[in-house]
Amino acid sequence: MHEDESGKFTFTVGKLGDAGMAILIGERASLIEFPSVLLPRGVSLGSVVEIRVMRNEDQEQKKREEFLHLQDDILQMYGVQSPSPPVLHLRNVTQTTLTIEWEPLQIAHADLLSLDVLRNGERIAKVPQPLSTTSTKLSGLSINTEYAIQLVMYTSAGTYVSDEVCTKTRTLDDMSGVHVCLGSIHEPRLADATKALVEAMGAHWSSKIELETTHLLCTTLPAANDEGQHKIYEKAQLLSLPIVQPHWLFACHDAKRMVPISAYYLDMTAPNAAQVQDHLNAAHVAKADDVHEAVAVPHSDNDDAAPQAAKAEAAAAPEAAAPEAAAPEAAAPEAAAPEAAALEAAAPQAELAADTSATGEAAAGHPATDEAADEPSHADAAAAPPAEAHEAQDTQDPAPEGETSLEADMENIDLNDP
Repeated sequence: MHEDESGKFTFTVGKLGDAGMAILIGERASLIEFPSVLLPRGVSLGSVVEIRVMRNEDQEQKKREEFLHLQDDILQMYGVQSPSPPVLHLRNVTQTTLTIEWEPLQIAHADLLSLDVLRNGERIAKVPQPLSTTSTKLSGLSINTEYAIQLVMYTSAGTYVSDEVCTKTRTLDDMSGVHVCLGSIHEPRLADATKALVEAMGAHWSSKIELETTHLLCTTLPAANDEGQHKIYEKAQLLSLPIVQPHWLFACHDAKRMVPISAYYLDMTAPNAAQVQDHLNAAHVAKADDVHEAVAVPHSDNDDAAPQAAKAEAAAAPEAAAPEAAAPEAAAPEAAAPEAAALEAAAPQAELAADTSATGEAAAGHPATDEAADEPSHADAAAAPPAEAHEAQDTQDPAPEGETSLEADMENIDLNDP
């Protein structure tokens, strides 16, 4: 091996190996292995070759900068952003199940290993496909029992635990957690009554199966050409949901608590089938009566206008009668003046006659009776208003409200009253 000032080295080819490596012999019997593909074409044993070695500082600086950038990227990816603990929520609670949901997992650039569910501190299940699943249902719980639920997320960056969600399963008389799906119910009256009953009990109904669905209500199997109901029925079977008749809900309402479902499967006759049918018939009859009354007694805006017009006519009648009644009233004092003078002249004579009669009866030993003492004088009777006439007028059939005529008002006016 010989090196000159230009940085070249001289070697003699000692062997050309089959493995792609050549043996080069330098001065002082120094041996090096050199790739055969880098030797000039036509080289054979004993050929002398020159190899030049130089340092490329520009490439060295470029590689150094690339390495520093790679370190920054690794720091930003794994050193700044890190996974976050799961955020857990309670979705629904029934007597024996809990439905929980959580927000999408934030794992940054770490790898998700598993997502486990803890119940009262014990692992009970592993969530399948945790990156795409955001909810699950826990079943087989005890009635009216408290539970604490947590999520544990295992990642390549560490373990992250959610906050505890504490709840209590419902009692048998609390139906607010029931979510039913209405399936093949061919009788419209039964379907409508079931919807109304579900809402009255504080439960929930839907036309499709959801995660919180607890029962599928139907009266028959889906028809062969009803693809939608077939999918609902198959999904209920896949999720192991109870498939019962709507009569089960009526039984729960009557008992005011949740009753067993064993007597209300599709292949059985519901114990309360007759009572439910009577309820539907009674509701149908009541609705028909309401419709009949609404048709027999129609109500329109003209019905309200007629009484208002009659009241307006009655209010205007006394005003119209006032000018006509004024003239007789004005003439009444003149006509009554001679009559009053005659009555005043006859009054002493009547009193004298009364005294004489009383004296004669006392002398004969017959005291005057209370009827004679209470009997009014002729003058008083003449001056008294005709009360009997008014009473007779009052006992007659009263005119309809708002239809009092002007003649009736004139008859009620006493022309002899000064």
